[in-house]
Amino acid sequence: MGTARYRSALNLVVTSADIQHEKVETELRERIGSFHKEDLQHAETTVKNVLPSSDDIKHEKVESELRERIGSFHKDDLHHAETAVKNVLPSTDDIGQEKQEVELKKSISDFNKSSLNKTNTQEKNPLPPTDAIEAEKKENEFRSSIEGFPKGQLKPTETAEKNVLPTKEDIEADKAGK
Repeated sequence: MGTARYRSALNLVVTSADIQHEKVETELRERIGSFHKEDLQHAETTVKNVLPSSDDIKHEKVESELRERIGSFHKDDLHHAETAVKNVLPSTDDIGQEKQEVELKKSISDFNKSSLNKTNTQEKNPLPPTDAIEAEKKENEFRSSIEGFPKGQLKPTETAEKNVLPTKEDIEADKAGK
């Protein structure tokens, strides 16, 4: 949390951001308290009416014209029109697929449950046998003993590498074998 100090009375954690915020507030209060009204200058306020722009005026004219035209509309000026209803007939594939679905639903609803054979379900215990649990416990104990082994009890050792070079007879035997 960065630098923090604790208030014992409220038991709250105060961060450096809180301290910085408190310093800024204190400084602002001091500046407001030391402010003199005599330093201000008098200013005249004027109220200005904002006139609409030419786009606003055009938009308002169009809107009023549309309202007038809608209000003065006569239904008698309309001509009679015949509506043509077009039904798209299904293809042979669509009809075949629909027949299959109907037959499937019918066969499901007409299914004879008495033709089914009686079965016995056998519940299995998903828990491992006790010997497997014991083996796992032993393995966990072994691992914990390895992990918890104190390394300070080990004695320092030096490793000496020994490379045995082949003798002349070994080299000659190797060449003869190839």
